[in-house]
Amino acid sequence: MMNLLVQSGLMLSVALCGALCEQLYRAYRLCRVLLNFFHSYVHHLWSHRVCFSTLFLLATERNAKLPRIYEYDDFYTCRRRYTNFVYCVSVSTLQADTSNDVWKNISHLQANRRNFPHDQFERGLCLNDYHAGLTLDHKTPNLIATHLHQKIYHQYGLYSHTTTESCWTKTSFEQQLTFGEYFFVFLSICLLFTTVCATWIDFNGGSKELFVNAFSIRRNMQQLWKAPKPNALPFLDGVRALGTLTILIVHSQLPMIRMPLWNTEDLEEQANHAIFPLVNSGNTHMIQFFFTLGGMVFGISCLRHFERYPSFKFMYFIDKLLRRLVRLLPAYMLIILYQATWYKRVKRGPLEYKFDDYCLENWWSNLLFLNNYIHTTKPCLQFSWYLGADVQLFLIGSLLLLLVWKWPLIKAWLVRLMIAVAFFIPGYIIYTESIEPTMTFDMRHALAELRTYDHFLKYYLPSHTNISGYFFGIIAAMFYTKIVSTQASDQLLPMLQKFLNISLVTLFGLNAFTILLPFMNIDKQHSLFHATYGSFLKSSWGCGYSLLFLVLALKGKSHVRDVLSHSLLQSFAKISYCVYIVQYTVIYGLYTNFPIPLVYGGFNLLILTSAALLITVICALLLYLAVEAPLVQMGNKCVTTLLGECATNEIETKHTKHK
Repeated sequence: MMNLLVQSGLMLSVALCGALCEQLYRAYRLCRVLLNFFHSYVHHLWSHRVCFSTLFLLATERNAKLPRIYEYDDFYTCRRRYTNFVYCVSVSTLQADTSNDVWKNISHLQANRRNFPHDQFERGLCLNDYHAGLTLDHKTPNLIATHLHQKIYHQYGLYSHTTTESCWTKTSFEQQLTFGEYFFVFLSICLLFTTVCATWIDFNGGSKELFVNAFSIRRNMQQLWKAPKPNALPFLDGVRALGTLTILIVHSQLPMIRMPLWNTEDLEEQANHAIFPLVNSGNTHMIQFFFTLGGMVFGISCLRHFERYPSFKFMYFIDKLLRRLVRLLPAYMLIILYQATWYKRVKRGPLEYKFDDYCLENWWSNLLFLNNYIHTTKPCLQFSWYLGADVQLFLIGSLLLLLVWKWPLIKAWLVRLMIAVAFFIPGYIIYTESIEPTMTFDMRHALAELRTYDHFLKYYLPSHTNISGYFFGIIAAMFYTKIVSTQASDQLLPMLQKFLNISLVTLFGLNAFTILLPFMNIDKQHSLFHATYGSFLKSSWGCGYSLLFLVLALKGKSHVRDVLSHSLLQSFAKISYCVYIVQYTVIYGLYTNFPIPLVYGGFNLLILTSAALLITVICALLLYLAVEAPLVQMGNKCVTTLLGECATNEIETKHTKHK
């Protein structure tokens, strides 16, 4: 995981730092030194990779001293061999015995929280291999517990107690379809039929009807490849595309941590590497890229409108909100419906209990965009917490820009307030909640998908702790519109480049300090040091991204901007929302159907990541063509009609009062 995480985590940084390298020679040298260091590290890992047979022998030798954490009988062989098969997954927890040599080794390993919990054994058992004619009943868990207790004591001299996580039989795969599953199939067929009909009509003479224009695949593909508007900043869509691709790669690899592995020691070795905290910090704060980008794009859109129409109108923000909901909800609702119905059938097997999803119970928190505060330990589409935070920050940004439009003279004071809040809130939460300044890696939390980790629940998910990136994006938008309107880019660009250089050095310095954090004995209970450091660390990402976007926007023509404005990246950016909401379904559905135990290594990661990327992009494209593009077009038409009628009624009311 380590080498591919480094590559994926640095993909976006390489692309963005390329812009700085073109502008500042000193920053260029700094980036080269760091990238060469990372490259040498990745090469070191790759050169020391062993083949499968050698790896298996090393694991076997190690297991002579330590019990294997994962042992799984082949589920699919069990299912084929026995008509009435019974397959169960159980977890055995060892009891402490300080006189036992094996327990001493386990205790030593468990003292490091980056290691697996070696006192827990996960076993997948085809019970028909041990007891002929066995059927699943209330006695089965006791039978499994007795079998594993005797086996573990015989091998290692340790007592244990066993919990059966889940069992599967023939009847598990013969359950009847529910109403929700029928409804999803019906809805999918209707969308497919509508799309095919509209496309057929469009190819055979065409039509000016909204229905045909919205659902025609030909027209939507044309829109997908359509060039951006002349006054737009297309490079922002390019960096959005690269950011989405990076997130997709990282998310495609993270489930490997929870998979049953033959060689857990290799994963532990990489998690304990000295540079791992730096990689983990980059992976943790990568999300600030999207918050900063979202704040800047929204800010530029609003401020340009304010310049064209100085007269304040509250309905402008209502229009913005409705159009955002029209874009987000249709595709989102369809994926949530799939998760609540068919997802459980796709992941059925020995890993089913590991990747639980709660869309059937908690779908409403997603549709209200509150899922980053509500049901965070039982999420529906866990990755979609970002959508809740983004909508909440959009509402906060709308309020701030409303004030700027209504009272332009307060802009300078508002910028100062936003900067103060951006630094204060993250530090305040760290101090009051007594949490770490940045997300640290704990294998037990990782195995629970971070749902038991306070830092993840109280600091990573909430919108108020991510407000710094969004605020810096809005501030960058204010500076950009001001500089463009005054035509002062030539005078101010050198100064902004210097600030960017300083910001980059600060960013790398603060993140490099995470390598030293594990060796610093600092009490996190109401720690001012943690609060100050954590606040500056998070803000450095938002500040760095905003300065980089601002410099790129003012730079004019450059090779970096040309690459980021390429039509392929522009098209990928248009389906990036569908990529984001469909990735969870694809990635977890893929992992739960992969033969286990796995050998942890670059080859298997490459296979799984490539498959996840390909399937996700295909599903996202279909979702875009059949749902997002047509329903957004029709929804925007409805919003225009609705608000137009409201404006007409308002004018008529004022005219009546005047009479």
